[in-house]
Amino acid sequence: MAEGCCASIIKILLFIFNFVFWVIGIALLGVGIWLRVDGNISRVVGGQIDLGFFYTACYVIIVAGAFTMVVGFLGCWGAVRENRLFLLLFAILVGLLVLLEFVAGILAIVYRNDINSWVTDAITKALDGEQIDDKNADFEAFVRSLQDQFSCCGLNNVRNWNNACTGGQCKECTAPATDCQRAPTCARDVHGPCLGKLNTFLQDNIIIVGGVALAFAFLQIVGIVFACILRRNLDSDSNIA
Repeated sequence: MAEGCCASIIKILLFIFNFVFWVIGIALLGVGIWLRVDGNISRVVGGQIDLGFFYTACYVIIVAGAFTMVVGFLGCWGAVRENRLFLLLFAILVGLLVLLEFVAGILAIVYRNDINSWVTDAITKALDGEQIDDKNADFEAFVRSLQDQFSCCGLNNVRNWNNACTGGQCKECTAPATDCQRAPTCARDVHGPCLGKLNTFLQDNIIIVGGVALAFAFLQIVGIVFACILRRNLDSDSNIA
């Protein structure tokens, strides 16, 4: 058993930190699942436009959350039982997890500004030179749901509709909206295209992914330090004995 006041404090702190890690794992898992199944996000990412890259980041967060829960349990058990093997496994596994979270967080932030080109390409590919009216009913319903969600008209241009004013394709834009523009096919103001608002929406959510990963990575480094200190104390006691 590790002896001394400092060793006891480290043991308690390590247990507390690992309990926090376990909670962090639940939070990561929850955020990842929320981003994956949220209705508003699903309509954007999982609709008729291929934006599957966003879900890749969500899956990384989900796996990291489940892994963190397991590692947190190992750390708690190692601290309570003063098991050197469990403490070593904890430090190694958390080190790997921190590395993965740093990579995921940095990639999310670095590639945040590339979302614009990815979304533009996805929209261009989805339209394939056709008007929205000429696509199938599912595609048209998807565009209408985007327009309702973001108060916009058309995908990358209000001209994506044959006539933005007929059949309720686009809602009329009234003051104090700042993105009003005159529809070219009728004498009525409509909102601007959805592309800009869609990019902002995805960029804000990808920052959540990156920010959460980086914040938890920094906290987990502290746990690694405590685990190493406690294991060193246990090794010292074993050598003295």
